[in-house]
Amino acid sequence: MLRAAIPLVAGALLAACGYVSEYEKGVHDYEATYCYKSLAAVRCFDEPYQRDEKRLVNYYGPAPSRYDRPEAPPPVTLAAPPAIDYFVRDPEPIPEPAPQRPKLPLPWLKDNAWVDPDGDPAPGGAGAEIH
Repeated sequence: MLRAAIPLVAGALLAACGYVSEYEKGVHDYEATYCYKSLAAVRCFDEPYQRDEKRLVNYYGPAPSRYDRPEAPPPVTLAAPPAIDYFVRDPEPIPEPAPQRPKLPLPWLKDNAWVDPDGDPAPGGAGAEIH
């Protein structure tokens, strides 16, 4: 009895390691294409782009998990820029009074009165001249 069970268990283990989904069976013979979401659109590649595996939209050909993952790049060491013994400073702005604005006609007012930009009606009403 034990001799009959050993081949069955070994066959079950091998079958579990070689699992192929129905979708993968259907697209296995297609030209390999792997499509990923990006900010603007969907981009497709000939090989899986392992860095973006969470953004995979669809694939044709072997499943991306069947490819070997590339090695991780070495960690980057950060360094400060070289020290300098001087600095550059822009001169301070000099405060100046605002330029005088001309008095403008405001057609939405009654009698098309000329109004000072500060909101005070100009003396003389509708026929007042601009100064």
